[in-house]
Amino acid sequence: MPVLAICPFCNKTITIERTLRSTCPECGHEISYPDLQRRKMIVDGATEKRELAAAKDYFVNTEFLSASEHFKKALAANKNSYSAMYFVSLCDIYLNESGDGYDLMAKVVDMIKSSLELMPRANASAVDKLKFITAMLAETKILIINRLTSRGELFENNISEYRKITLSDLKKLLELYKIDGELMMTFAPEVTKILLEIAESAVTACYKAVQTVAVGEDLYSPTPEEYKQLSSLCNDYCYFAQILDPNFDTKKFSPDFTQNNMLNEKVLSRFEKFDESNKVNAKKGIIGDIDEYENILSECVKALTFTASNCYKSMCSRQSEQHIHLLLDGLQLLSRLLMPRVTITDKKKVDIRVGKFVDIVDWCETLTKFLVDLNEFNEYADAFLEDFYSRLLECVETHFIAENNKYGKIANKRKDLSEDDFKRYEKLLYTGACCCVPALATYVEFFKYKDKNRNKLVKICKQASEEFLMLHDFKIDELEQNNFYRPILDIYNAVLEEMPD
Repeated sequence: MPVLAICPFCNKTITIERTLRSTCPECGHEISYPDLQRRKMIVDGATEKRELAAAKDYFVNTEFLSASEHFKKALAANKNSYSAMYFVSLCDIYLNESGDGYDLMAKVVDMIKSSLELMPRANASAVDKLKFITAMLAETKILIINRLTSRGELFENNISEYRKITLSDLKKLLELYKIDGELMMTFAPEVTKILLEIAESAVTACYKAVQTVAVGEDLYSPTPEEYKQLSSLCNDYCYFAQILDPNFDTKKFSPDFTQNNMLNEKVLSRFEKFDESNKVNAKKGIIGDIDEYENILSECVKALTFTASNCYKSMCSRQSEQHIHLLLDGLQLLSRLLMPRVTITDKKKVDIRVGKFVDIVDWCETLTKFLVDLNEFNEYADAFLEDFYSRLLECVETHFIAENNKYGKIANKRKDLSEDDFKRYEKLLYTGACCCVPALATYVEFFKYKDKNRNKLVKICKQASEEFLMLHDFKIDELEQNNFYRPILDIYNAVLEEMPD
């Protein structure tokens, strides 16, 4: 009477006679019934069926420990029982998934691989294979998606750890899409549908993990290495999804910029309220409550950092409305940061303030990026820059030029100035040069046509830089050692590149 056995050479399930000598119909190796009995390679179908039935009863009632024991007995009765193999692993996952350090994603992928590897050995029919694979992927899809979407608290409180865990999970999950398509039966629509759902969840996780987020008063952007890895993983998942479905649309994915937009709206609203209360002073081009304005500017820096990070360290499409909206907000923030702040001191003297030179350079670089990107979609970039240079020139001419003229001719300045006036004039010239930095092509590379206001600003920058150097008798070596005023040399070199004569 023929029985089912497992060939020790090819590991496939075969039918043999109870004889001393036989040949494996799959690989042709000589085998014998007694030897297979000794190796426990005879399939005990009745025991397998009984243990599977008992195990599934326990499994349905979520008694995973008891279910696991019966599934293991079924697997012992038939070492090629891919169903028993799958459920043994699944029970282990359900029993341990909440434990610290349990690598659920690796276990899930290993479970799918080990179960699929047994299927060709079991000589299951195509119908049985498809039914099993579909059911297995439907169950594991829930585990995978829950794993990728269930760390909301960690995302809000420890984004660095969130990125670390998400990266680890996504790298391991990627192995699922490297399994042989024939083995996985990816040609079947029901299988493709589930794999696409998992891929979409992975892409969504990439979009979320790469975003800059605000936690309290601090911003947390991905490191360059994290950004590189998340971008690469996102591309990989999109690639595999498009193999499964050529119509897979990546445009449906978008980051969540709610935090960023709320902060921008808050800052811009604060500026509007300040402008309303500062109308009288604004007519003279001065700021009344400088402490309040500086407080808004500090929040403006945070909003700009947030905006720039999401524009260039997220997976937001450059063509999306979200990106354009951030660019427009970003330009408003930059115009505030780059515009000089003019106040009247207690001694009735004009005081002009600008950001630190290193910050001005960074803001100008960001301005160039924003303008270049925005220029691809509309003419607002040109209009913005034209308006900005017009307002900047008005401020510089009204206050810097007026103050500079008070000091008389350059030739007599150094010997006629008191120590306090010398320091004040020194600072005025340096500040005046810094005010004009956004007009220099070295720092803001975007300009498509000759702008008369920009050209005037460049000339004023040259004047301020040269007068500063004259004030110091062109002692370049000394200025290079001066931590505060050293940038004047960079500014002057940029002016000379633009105006060599």
